[in-house]
Amino acid sequence: MSSRSTGSSSQSDVSKARKVPFRRCYCGLSAPFSTSWSDKNPGRRYFGCQYWPNTKEDCGFFEWYDDEVSEWYKEVLNKLKPKKKSLKSEGTEDREASVLNHVRVMIGLFVIFMIMVLVLLCLLLKG
Repeated sequence: MSSRSTGSSSQSDVSKARKVPFRRCYCGLSAPFSTSWSDKNPGRRYFGCQYWPNTKEDCGFFEWYDDEVSEWYKEVLNKLKPKKKSLKSEGTEDREASVLNHVRVMIGLFVIFMIMVLVLLCLLLKG
């Protein structure tokens, strides 16, 4: 019984951790919750007007959710950013190559199928 209550408390902890905070901007709309990847504030989360950077409709709402991070943390995240970008592009290239290979296989199978149909038609017409 105690293990069951431990399991349910960990499930509720997980569901609490997944809740995203909510703010309204000056426009009256929900302000998106985002993460900064600038050199000055990498990994720091914030709320901002959903119309930014459209200067005509942007109401100027901006609020940091997190406190400023340490210089060490900024340095680590800034060093990881180029790796993150290269891994992202490698993943994209892998997917594109995979799709291209699938297309090539499908074309090959289609060509083989058409040759078989032609051979069968020739055999039927002769016989």
